[in-house]
Amino acid sequence: MDAPRRIWIRAGIPAAELSGLEQAFPPVRFLKHHEAEAHLESVDAVFTEDPVPEPIVRQMSHLRWLHTSRGGANAFLTPTVKGRPITVTCSKGIHGLSFSELALACIFALAKKLPQCLEEQRNRRWGKISPEPVAGKTLGIVGLGTIGSALARKAQALGMRVLAIKRHAGAKPDYVDELGEPDFLPVLLSQSDFVVVSLASIPSTENILGETELRALKPTAFLINLTGGRAVPESVLIRALKEGWFAGAALDAFQRGPLPEDSELWKLPNVMMTFGIGGFSPRKWEDVLTIFKKNLRLFLDGKSLDNAVDKE
Repeated sequence: MDAPRRIWIRAGIPAAELSGLEQAFPPVRFLKHHEAEAHLESVDAVFTEDPVPEPIVRQMSHLRWLHTSRGGANAFLTPTVKGRPITVTCSKGIHGLSFSELALACIFALAKKLPQCLEEQRNRRWGKISPEPVAGKTLGIVGLGTIGSALARKAQALGMRVLAIKRHAGAKPDYVDELGEPDFLPVLLSQSDFVVVSLASIPSTENILGETELRALKPTAFLINLTGGRAVPESVLIRALKEGWFAGAALDAFQRGPLPEDSELWKLPNVMMTFGIGGFSPRKWEDVLTIFKKNLRLFLDGKSLDNAVDKE
């Protein structure tokens, strides 16, 4: 009889959901942290929320599959993971709803001047504030993946003009007015009233919005960074906001996170921060485990896995 597969659960799966996994997959032995440390050499797969340290990966000589609860997996591609026949899968596709709703909340908050309203309320002043309409404005989406597409559909329904870029554009979907590849970025930035960054944190997107790009924004435009923490250099962003290259920013992703107390971003009046809440959903584990369980069945059957990551 074959030995049971050992899968290290290196994620905060609630007890009820973990018990459900154990009942659904009796041939599998799910290891908690302290159990896995004693059996690293025999671990077949890892389900993790955070990158596994390289020295630990090296000890898992039998590891064949690494699954992450995140939508992107670049941070998990250590030299050993890339160099060995370890399939890496992610939970791509589950974050479109929560991130797109946050983007819309930011767009409305900025257009309707809600931060200024709250400031006047704190100071007990009846301020004269002039909000802007959202319908008719131009939304530029930098990264038309799962999140960007969900946002584009909602924005179009609100009467916004939608521009977007994608690494390989392909056919333009109906919910986008203009779609281009990275060379379309200058046009998108110069025409947009709101620019939403929904990029994967991979080397090719690092510092993609530098001084040249931020200076291309309209003085009245707003930058909303959902996922591209490394896409905008913090020092350049601070300078742009202080000098008024564009109107302001809403930030859920940061180059440094958690944001250190000494960052000037805390003090800037034209910045709204939401501290990485974009991916939160009460359905998180339900959605993540749906992907994981399907892949686990494929893994046990020796078949190709869904949401596999290109390790190159």
